[in-house]
Amino acid sequence: MKKPLLLATLIAASALACGTAFAHGEADYADQFPAPVAQRSRAEVQAEASQASQHAADVDPMSKSVPRVKSGLTRSEVAQAAAAANRAGLIPHGEASF
Repeated sequence: MKKPLLLATLIAASALACGTAFAHGEADYADQFPAPVAQRSRAEVQAEASQASQHAADVDPMSKSVPRVKSGLTRSEVAQAAAAANRAGLIPHGEASF
């Protein structure tokens, strides 16, 4: 009879010890990561946003993406070229596309 009571007491004590250890750990993070404070006014942010939108089409030299290019083809011309490539067997399908 003493063994189950001792085991239950030991489990309860360890659960309380772990619970307080985890609760104490969360409070430490608030001091390490303070909330950021805004340094600029609303008008400055809006002016910066409007300037950025005017230069949105400019190419960033550090970017790995290619800017959009206006195509000289119409939608029907592209569809006709795709149909011709499909008929010629240039477009893989099924397991051959892997």
